[in-house]
Amino acid sequence: MRNSIAVLLCTLLCTYQVFSQSDSSRKDTTVKSRLYNMRPAYQLPIAGAAIIGSTMAFRALDERARLTPSEAMKLNPNDVNAFDRSSALRDPANFKKDASVGDFFLNFSVASPALLALDKHMRRDWVDLLTLYLAAHAVDNMLYFSSILAVKRPRPLAYNAGLDSIARSGVGMQKSFFSGHVSFAATATFFAVKTYTDYHNIKGWKRIGLYALASIPPLVTGYYRERSGRHFKTDIIAGFIAGASSGILVPEMFKRRNKDKIVALTPYYRNNGAGASLTVGLNTGRKKQKDWTFLAKNISQTDTAAQNAVPK
Repeated sequence: MRNSIAVLLCTLLCTYQVFSQSDSSRKDTTVKSRLYNMRPAYQLPIAGAAIIGSTMAFRALDERARLTPSEAMKLNPNDVNAFDRSSALRDPANFKKDASVGDFFLNFSVASPALLALDKHMRRDWVDLLTLYLAAHAVDNMLYFSSILAVKRPRPLAYNAGLDSIARSGVGMQKSFFSGHVSFAATATFFAVKTYTDYHNIKGWKRIGLYALASIPPLVTGYYRERSGRHFKTDIIAGFIAGASSGILVPEMFKRRNKDKIVALTPYYRNNGAGASLTVGLNTGRKKQKDWTFLAKNISQTDTAAQNAVPK
């Protein structure tokens, strides 16, 4: 995880160079032209500090999740739920190789948002996007740290009878739930798709298809993390949900709202009746209005009818 954060920082630096060189001659756009309501002057330092702080905290988190050899020898795979139990019974021969493959796909995922720098429509807001990307990872790290500290679930390899007590114990051995590799990877890929589809107004099945493609790198990462004895299947699922949510919801929280995208119910009155106007603003640049009129008899007409009905 610490190596992946180093990759993240390197990616941000390289992306910064691409963005600044590509747009060095453009005029500054106004705040209203931006898609996201960002204030990088203070949000960027806060998000950056959160990432750096979490990097420094990983060592302390590993120590807190230490598992002693005696504790490891007491673990029984039969105590693991049936869905996850197979992860604790894997052959450890390829653990190291599978872990390396998982690290590769994690680093690939973290670097993938750098491709956004190739889009001319997104380069104008590169500071906003860098700030959002850091913020998304900061939120994901917060979820990850909270989960590890609250659950302290032993890794599958700690249950593996094919390993000795030393290999089954040590620092970070109770960091199984949830998978930080998967959540980190999902945050990156889903963030890239979320921002790209926002800028290009891609909706419906096309957006779903892009999200499906974004799912591949974190799921492959999770596949190899499970094979390497680092995580159970439920850890992978939870990490995927946490990362995808961070990558999608953080940009959505800061997205500028269209004032026309509203639903308004306005009553009105006329000489011969009363009604209500329901205005639904759609994301089409135009308002579509539908009126439902509830007719009511005029009070004066009612009074006149009542007088005519009285016999003289």
